[in-house]
Amino acid sequence: MLLALGFGATAHAYPVAFPARGDSLPSGAYFRATGHTGFDYGHNGWGIDFHAAAHNGTQWTRYESGTSGTANGDALIFGAPLYAPEDGEIIACWRTAPNKPAPGVDYDFNNDGTPDSSPMSGGNHLQIRNADGDYIVYLAHMDFDSIPSSLCPLPTNRDANADGWPDSLSKTCSLAGTWDGMVTGTILPTPVPVKKGDFLGRVGHSGASSGPHLHMHVKPFSYDASSRPCEGPSEEIKFVEGWEQLCETTDVTIAGWDPLAADNPLEPWFQIGENEWIPGRPYCFMPDGIGAEQDHNDYGVAATDLHFTTHSSGDLLVYQSSGALRLRSYKLETGGTITDQDTVNEGSVLDTAVTRPRSTRDVVVAIRGSNGDLKHIPYTVSSTTGAIVRQVGKELSEPAVFRVETTKSPAHDGYVAAIEDSSGNLKVIDYHVDSGLNITRDLSGTGSGGAIDDVAITTVSSGFDGVVTAELTTGGLLVLRSFEVPAAGGVTWADTYTTILGADSVRVDTVPVGLTEYVVTSVQLSATGTLRLDTWEVDGSGQITWVDTISAGDVSAHDATPTIPGGDLVSAMRDDADNFRMIGWRIDPFGALTRHATRGLSAVTDTAIVASLASGGDHLVAARTDTSGELHLFSYGAAFMSAF
Repeated sequence: MLLALGFGATAHAYPVAFPARGDSLPSGAYFRATGHTGFDYGHNGWGIDFHAAAHNGTQWTRYESGTSGTANGDALIFGAPLYAPEDGEIIACWRTAPNKPAPGVDYDFNNDGTPDSSPMSGGNHLQIRNADGDYIVYLAHMDFDSIPSSLCPLPTNRDANADGWPDSLSKTCSLAGTWDGMVTGTILPTPVPVKKGDFLGRVGHSGASSGPHLHMHVKPFSYDASSRPCEGPSEEIKFVEGWEQLCETTDVTIAGWDPLAADNPLEPWFQIGENEWIPGRPYCFMPDGIGAEQDHNDYGVAATDLHFTTHSSGDLLVYQSSGALRLRSYKLETGGTITDQDTVNEGSVLDTAVTRPRSTRDVVVAIRGSNGDLKHIPYTVSSTTGAIVRQVGKELSEPAVFRVETTKSPAHDGYVAAIEDSSGNLKVIDYHVDSGLNITRDLSGTGSGGAIDDVAITTVSSGFDGVVTAELTTGGLLVLRSFEVPAAGGVTWADTYTTILGADSVRVDTVPVGLTEYVVTSVQLSATGTLRLDTWEVDGSGQITWVDTISAGDVSAHDATPTIPGGDLVSAMRDDADNFRMIGWRIDPFGALTRHATRGLSAVTDTAIVASLASGGDHLVAARTDTSGELHLFSYGAAFMSAF
């Protein structure tokens, strides 16, 4: 059941993402609220006030460990970065109001020892009109001058007094009833567009605030007959990405909750809306689509070169262990429990790639043997038990190569391989696989490219049936090539796009966005180690067009997976501190990239990630190797909704 965070259902609940990320608060701290405020600046009570809380091993606290709680900076939420919860445009704002001196301390503008009320209740704030133009998302009490001037470009001659407040707090709106105007001095002459995930500013203690916190509400929006902006009474908020847990309470009267367990931050987290909001009870929130750990398996075996395939019946992990090929099947149960099914140990290999060539769970593993020769090995994988059986006698052997990557064919049962041949050049080859898992190399056409240092390949099928390779050349270029792969088979070159971009490693994914799809490349830049993502559009004739780029922090290993229902990509990486980190990226209908989720965890040496189809796509599974190089498998909830 998808339920808003409120005291009861209404005819309308506004769907919106949480205005923060998983790394907005210190490790172990969570956003906290007790429901709607009951007061919303003169209207009804659908606003929400968020604080932050952490469990120190004995109790919950709102303040940093070792602090007295008497300074703004002691509050866990103070200074927390905020991000746009949806696409829209800022139409009104203020950013230079001072913070109150401390939690529980009012302004004293005259320095006479007498508390003074705030001239403007929201303090530093943003009013974001949604893309449809009919609602306002309001964020208030933000930190002094933390809102970028580019988002709140009030003219230098805008009236403001010496305390940083508007001289005039007049509001004008001619709409009847409970509709209200905005403070005239905060209205921007030209609205400023924002995208979901854009940085907006930081949590502060400005305006009518009793302590550092974030106030959020949503109101209907319209212009009156004189083109003045007006907003109606606030409405119920329905968060569509994030996780919740009852916390910070020992109330034994709450039916169905163990009060001791509820005071434990390791209790299960639920997707926002799966549980009734209990009026007046404190809830903790993880504010993005990557959820808490659901389960993990520790295998105590060395692993490198990690690869996943996923199927509605279960997933398969392929890796090397001390240089030998290993296949491991498992089933992701309801709730994210990982159930191991089967393991197959094979001989020594130098490189591996795996793909599902048909609609079944069966796979073909392409390897470079210990002598460098390319071999294609089919395996049946039971849809019920996960039993893995090598199809002896059906292997296809080919001459030596330096590198191999594979992807499912877009138009027939089979797969397409991108290899670095014995001369160091790119070759793209089509393979057919029949119901008996017999493999046939298609000789009707082979793609080719120049000398490469790394290569990745992905399938595209929205208007163009083919594959796209992403290559790093020996000269430091990133090259994308598209190849048509028709149902009859074979590979035909369509287009090449070359860009100057020094990088050490590359991978490529196809992300569905509505009825279309975008190719996304992920590279580790040579000069800085920074992870960079780019989006590319491939039209019906295979022509490649660059669309957008975005960067994250420094990495030394990375992988990625598109999520369900589409429009999101999750990167898994070893960051510059050698810790495992997951970052969620949104690709909008125009191919623009924004970052909107982050989860950081323990130290690793390598990582791979998949959005598991066995769970309907609502879980991520990450294979990680720890600092000793041993394999671990983790599952996490996924609650991404790009379009709502």
